[in-house]
Order: sequence, then structure tokens, then C-alpha cells
Amino acid sequence: MNNIDAAINQATQAAANIPQDNAKQNGTVATTSQNQGAVAPAAGRPMGLEDAMAGAIVVDEWLKVNEHGLQIGAKKPLLEELRVEIDLSDVGYSESVKYGNPATYRKTYDRVMTTDGATWPQALSEARAVDPRARPYKSADIQMKLLDDVKLKDETVTAGTVLGHSFSTTGFKAFARLVKQMTKDGADPAGDTIEVTVGYSEQSGNGNNWGILDFRDYKVVA
Repeated sequence: MNNIDAAINQATQAAANIPQDNAKQNGTVATTSQNQGAVAPAAGRPMGLEDAMAGAIVVDEWLKVNEHGLQIGAKKPLLEELRVEIDLSDVGYSESVKYGNPATYRKTYDRVMTTDGATWPQALSEARAVDPRARPYKSADIQMKLLDDVKLKDETVTAGTVLGHSFSTTGFKAFARLVKQMTKDGADPAGDTIEVTVGYSEQSGNGNNWGILDFRDYKVVA
């Protein structure tokens, strides 16, 4: 069984279990079909704040990265590094899959439903139908508050501006290194607020070059 087959099986099981649990609480029964591999809609508990906020990210600008540096939105020039504050309790962890040319991205925050309304097993099956090599990868949405004004060519991005970033297929590994270092240091990567320098690291493979974020010199501030 390859990675995407395992992911489809895991997601199908999650989709089968969660609605059925909710249905039992409301006196209804959800049914599944071996051919569909998904769960028919069933009555569940009312959505709460945690459900509504899953995957919500509110930012002023998006921070982009390539092999040449960092870019705030579409602003120029590219930057070498930024000093930011990150509340790690606000990180939205997810799983994504990329396929096709031009690339299509599908994302889930619970391995049950995607952000575009499909089931996660359905999204993985559709990805594999287009590209048999497509596989899910770990990602996260982070919010970074600038600690200093950033002077650009035609404007200044002021301290306090919140930048968002969603990790690419290879980008999550840098964040994972930060998490592992914090754990080793006895910090709490799930709940601490940190100040950290965000730079970039050039990557290459299969004749292509790209960049990912790089995190260094963190300190816990709350």
C-alpha cells in the first residue's frame, strides 16, 4: 500500500466515524457504501466556535518566499529576513495535496472534509486520477506580527502588521525543525508566543529552484 492509498483509507475511516458518532447523539444513523467510500449526510451536533474557526486565518498581507528572498504581498524589493512574533496557539495545522499543471491544491484541517466542500478521500482519489504520484503532505497556516517597521521601495510596512504564510510541499520541514528545537529546549511549541527571525533557504531539485522559510534565533516571550 502506497502513501496515498494509506491516506485515503485513513480519511475514509475518519469520515465514517465522526458523522456516525454525531448521528448517534441525535438519534439518527449514518450509512456508508463500499462503492462510495464516504458517509451520507447525517444530522450532527450544532457547529460551535471551534468548528467555525477551524482553518480561519486573518492577516494583513501574505508572506511569499522564493529562492531569491522574502516578499510581502506584491511589494518590492525582496527581503533577506524579518523579525516577527508568532502565537503558536494560533497555528492552523492541515494536510494538503497538490496535483496537475497548473497546480491544484486541496486542503483539509480534519482529514474528513476539504476546504472546498469535498470529502478528503474524494479529493485524494481525484488527485491520484490526475497524477498517480500525488501524495498528501503536512502543512500549516501561521500568522506572524512584524516587530519592526520594514522600509520598502515605495512604502513602509509598519510594525504590528500581520503576515500570513501557508507551507508548501517542502516548506513544513523548516517549521518542524523549530518545533523540535523548542521541545528540546523545554518550551511549549503548541502554546508559547515567540519572537523569531524569519529568513529563507534556497532549495533545488529536478532542475528547479525555489525557496522555503527559515526560522532562527527564537525566544519565548509569553
